[in-house]
Amino acid sequence: MHAAAIRLTLPLRAPALRQCAGLRSPAYTRPAVEYQIPLTVTSENFVLSLPRFENDFDVVDFVSNIVSRTAAVDFIPFLEEKKNQTASFIISGTLCSPTDGEGKYRDTLLLATHGLKFYRNYWHPAIQPETYSFVDFATERGYSIFFYDRVGVDNSSSASGYTDQLSNQVAVVLQLAQLLKFGKYTGDIGVPKSLVLVGHSFGSSISAAAVVAQPDVCDGLILTAESTMLEDRFSYNDLAINGLGFIQAAQPRIAATQSAQKWGHLDSGYLTPVDIYSNVNTFFKKPDYDLNVIRYADSHKAPFALAEFLTFNAMDLEPRDFKGKAMVIAGQHDFIFCTGQCDAVMDYPAEEIFSKASDFCAVSWPQAGHGLNLALNAREAYKEIFDFLERA
Repeated sequence: MHAAAIRLTLPLRAPALRQCAGLRSPAYTRPAVEYQIPLTVTSENFVLSLPRFENDFDVVDFVSNIVSRTAAVDFIPFLEEKKNQTASFIISGTLCSPTDGEGKYRDTLLLATHGLKFYRNYWHPAIQPETYSFVDFATERGYSIFFYDRVGVDNSSSASGYTDQLSNQVAVVLQLAQLLKFGKYTGDIGVPKSLVLVGHSFGSSISAAAVVAQPDVCDGLILTAESTMLEDRFSYNDLAINGLGFIQAAQPRIAATQSAQKWGHLDSGYLTPVDIYSNVNTFFKKPDYDLNVIRYADSHKAPFALAEFLTFNAMDLEPRDFKGKAMVIAGQHDFIFCTGQCDAVMDYPAEEIFSKASDFCAVSWPQAGHGLNLALNAREAYKEIFDFLERA
């Protein structure tokens, strides 16, 4: 697969800034600024050949077709030819940093990309942030972090669920990374000394593909709940991905029919798990969660695009030329990444893929599922990540 073609378009002026408490998140414990960032990106995209969903019966039939025993030969979701497409988006992001004078690593900037079924609040949830906020933990350790809503999600620009896919998301994160490295949208940090890409699930696929396209785009790469594969196996371990298990367990429905108030502006290509139990099935593992957090996660879930799901492994996701620090970490009971058990399968072939990295670590994190940041021991997992970043 070819990497996304990137055209960097700098805005003529910076957008207005404001102090933020977050619409779906609690007040930040460190200085925070929201940005609305105009981007124009060009990417080589797949064109879906499937008919658009008219109702949830069509979605059910789609699931039946994609999981069929004969799907490898008779389920063809894309046209043969891909297209170079250019689109303009507004990306809604938040910069949080340690207070002035604090932070040994204040000029190390993390660029965090969330996965499917979440908003950017995955990194800073409104419920018990002292337990679950990756943003708070990062700033407490002295780091700055930029996190954003992906295209099609919440305060960023909407796109059709039939066109919003991995390649255009990669183009967006590459452009964001370049802007941040130039000192744009970094507040009083200015030009950061180093940049670390951090991803969750589909966000890890985006981050990995970005580093394949531009190996020097960042100095560190943290892939959490990584759900990518090459052909019939994972990129980073030797199991088959449970993508079909995910779509069956999620029992997706058209998001706009589930809540016209929340998602009526989205077309029928945006899907959402049918209920709280399907959400738990794919992202959590009993007893390693707080039921109140489960209810919060379900009530704040985000729809995902059909084209995102169908293209999650449609680009090269093996950053074999990356020379910075790299970590792959997944919950021990990750249903999507390891079909429920990640122990003893995280190292291979990841250590081979990252053989040029200056440092590499693969972790099966105990007592956690695919939603690593919402496990009861999330802060301990964060400590593992930042200890790795700081080790010599």
